[in-house]
Amino acid sequence: MKRMAQMWVVISDILFAQYGFSAEVYSNDDVVAKNKEVKVYFDVNIGESEKLATRLQLIDKTYGDLIAAGLTPRVIVGIRGKASNFFTKDDDYILETDIPIKKKILARVVQFKSAGFRLEQCSIAAAMQGIIEADFLPQLEIVNNGYVSMISYQHQGYAYVPMD
Repeated sequence: MKRMAQMWVVISDILFAQYGFSAEVYSNDDVVAKNKEVKVYFDVNIGESEKLATRLQLIDKTYGDLIAAGLTPRVIVGIRGKASNFFTKDDDYILETDIPIKKKILARVVQFKSAGFRLEQCSIAAAMQGIIEADFLPQLEIVNNGYVSMISYQHQGYAYVPMD
């Protein structure tokens, strides 16, 4: 087994050398330099409070990294599925134990909206969760069908990022 591993190292070194590859880790600078504006659609549909909060934190981190790279991000956050329960005005749609995490999620909503994000709630998902549209946060735009919205954004050049 050790001999096989050593042989693989030699073969990979030859291939890297022949084709100009290097095992070094590169930054995103080369890719970023070719762009000024980036468009991204984050598909948020996880219904577990802690995981949802983590996904929103990752969206924030990604947004910050895009700005730090000198890009202008245009961001859509599409909310559907059981994630919908955490984007309501009151706590009737979640477990009492999830209330502290929901407060963190609501703070992200305010932050994202002030940063210019478009936050879209799928009305089909709302109906499937038994949520009436009037119960959603005012920062959300209600769309008839989140899939139609998602497909349309992809045709406009938005990168699709699943967050489940």
